Amino acid sequence: MRAVVLGLLVVLLLPAFPQVQAAGSKTYTLKRVSHYNAVRAQTDRTPHISACGPTRKGQIALSRDLLRKVGCGAHVRVTVRGKSRVYVVNDTMNARYSRTADILVSGVSRARALGVTRGELTVLRAGRPYRG
Repeated sequence: MRAVVLGLLVVLLLPAFPQVQAAGSKTYTLKRVSHYNAVRAQTDRTPHISACGPTRKGQIALSRDLLRKVGCGAHVRVTVRGKSRVYVVNDTMNARYSRTADILVSGVSRARALGVTRGELTVLRAGRPYRG
């Protein structure tokens, strides 16, 4: 029930937020691409709530420097080891990180298996401003 209410709020409130200026196909080099799980040990006391709304499948967390450039809800393509996938920006990372992405995956063993590497992020569609 909560998920339905939160989903409706997001849909109703999205038009009220202005879009970040179109970034076109701006590309950023990522110093670090890691993987995480939506559990208390890896997030905070509310792993089901992200910086930009409810936690959802296919989301990515960006360092604050990148999140301010691309915005919440942005669609981005992340390329790692020659493979690309599209994600929705929905979370942020600790302030100590810069030029970093953290991809949500299911299972701790899967996150460990995917490891940490470098990559590239391309903005496909800009999101709404992040003011955190």
